Amino acid sequence: MPTREGRSVSARRTAGKHRRPGRHRSPATGSRPSPPVLFGTAVVASAAAYAFQVPAATGDDTRRAPSTSTDLAAPALSTRTAATPTPTPTLAKTPVTRPSSKPTAPDTPSAAASTPAAEASAKPTRRAQRATRSSKRASLTSLARARRAWVEPLSGYRITAHFGQRASLWSNGHTGTDLAAPTGTPVHAVGDAVVVSVGYDGAYGNKIVLRHNDGTETWYGHLSATLVDAGQKVIAGTLIGRVGATGHTTGPHLHLEVRPGAADPVDAESWLREHGVVL
Repeated sequence: MPTREGRSVSARRTAGKHRRPGRHRSPATGSRPSPPVLFGTAVVASAAAYAFQVPAATGDDTRRAPSTSTDLAAPALSTRTAATPTPTPTLAKTPVTRPSSKPTAPDTPSAAASTPAAEASAKPTRRAQRATRSSKRASLTSLARARRAWVEPLSGYRITAHFGQRASLWSNGHTGTDLAAPTGTPVHAVGDAVVVSVGYDGAYGNKIVLRHNDGTETWYGHLSATLVDAGQKVIAGTLIGRVGATGHTTGPHLHLEVRPGAADPVDAESWLREHGVVL
């Protein structure tokens, strides 16, 4: 059947049956895609893989399109941050200095203290310290002994009459020793004793009588004041009265009289000298 082109269908089929394929239509190469197609396919595949990886790593909504370039860069930054583990900071141990209970050494060189010269110089100091301690012990011992020793009845005096001296003032001689001193001068007990009597006694004026441990009595006359009471115990050096001019006298002084065994008077100067006291 003829066509518009003037050839029949059977004629085209017959013509095509005897045609041989050319080199440019080789069956081996006719079905392989061209390099540009391969490149484009690779680009699309990479873009698709990247698009699926970003939502999985960041959790962003794949339906939201980034509006700026900053939003596009944010998922990539988050992906790198999530993929890189952050190291855990460690605190460095700082050594703690604890105060020492041991006493610190002085700033002076310790070597100098251990040298023979330093030890030699330290010996006199130690000797001086020992001497000072010995002196203090001796002083304390002396004070302890002096507490019971015999002492002077007063200080700052002068002797104006001795024992046995005769004058118009004494009918049978002087029975004691007169120690002149200003009125009010303190009068002390010459030794440990008990107060026997206190009061006014004629020519003696205000008088105090003490009885000592050996039975000896000491009398203190012409006092301006008496500071003890009868029966009171006193020790050597106790303040018992004050110098005055009461009784038969021409001026302020202390009349000291010593009577061993409460008997007749003896020389007070000699008796006190025997007990270690020099008037």
